[in-house]
Amino acid sequence: MLVVDFENKRIEADNHVVETYRTCEEKYRLMLHNNWVPEGRASELAFGLAMHAGRARFKQLIMGGTPILDAIEQAVIHGLNVWDREQNDAMKTIVMIDDKRGQMNFARLLRGYLTKYGDPVEYKSLKVEIPGKRFLGTTPDGWEFNYVYTIDEVVEHKGKIWPVEFKTMSGWSPPDDKWFAKFNNMSSVTGYIWATEQELGTDIGGAIIHGMWVHAEPKAGSKSKYTLPDYFKMDYSYRDDDQIAEWKLNTLLTGDDIVRSIEKNRWKRADGLACSVYNGCPMKRVCQASPAVRGKLLEMDYVQWEWNPWARLED
Repeated sequence: MLVVDFENKRIEADNHVVETYRTCEEKYRLMLHNNWVPEGRASELAFGLAMHAGRARFKQLIMGGTPILDAIEQAVIHGLNVWDREQNDAMKTIVMIDDKRGQMNFARLLRGYLTKYGDPVEYKSLKVEIPGKRFLGTTPDGWEFNYVYTIDEVVEHKGKIWPVEFKTMSGWSPPDDKWFAKFNNMSSVTGYIWATEQELGTDIGGAIIHGMWVHAEPKAGSKSKYTLPDYFKMDYSYRDDDQIAEWKLNTLLTGDDIVRSIEKNRWKRADGLACSVYNGCPMKRVCQASPAVRGKLLEMDYVQWEWNPWARLED
């Protein structure tokens, strides 16, 4: 979500907007300014939205007194309904081929995750799916910057208050120490810690990271060493006040950069490393093609998908 109000010099942006722009301005222009995503990527986004929605429904039911097993099944049904709503026919065809994001595996993964991390005593939910927009500061160029966010959950855990960041991931193996280490300087986590402190009016200093490996059920006779509980891991990530202040300044500086690109319609392409991050940029095929055919390529292999950080809250 991005709002640039030139008349009142006001910006509204979430971390996804900020980080995408930092990674590559051309990627930002294509995906967030013009709303193009590959059909397969749209399916991944829909899967993630549905998983968040199912997880949130479970937490809300538990907070309302529903027994755990009943809450799990109701959460699965709700998540599948969101999965179906968010996928168009072309995306469902892709998912039928990629069975790790199909309906049966969705239900298997969500049940497994909630069984492992759904204990309301170990993780006492205080708030779930908290949308917000708060004044972050004024940029060096004089723009009012409002930070947009959705905190997955705030819990009481081991005597402390924590925001929980729930992440799905793919790859050859479940979340490990190397995967969790990247959250120690990840902008989104710092933003959630700051936002939680603003919501509750108290110092937090850290966040809980829950990771889910999106992987298909092993075939009969498979030699996979991983059982379903291995697909889900957790860790902690900490920030002090100086790190949060540094994050705020970096975010405000990026806000000025985004405004200048939009105002002048000038976008740099970060050829090289940016093309291979996160298992490869989803827009790489477009940038590799001749400029004369890029428009046709977008129409053939990409779909319009507007980024909306609050979409998973909409029933």
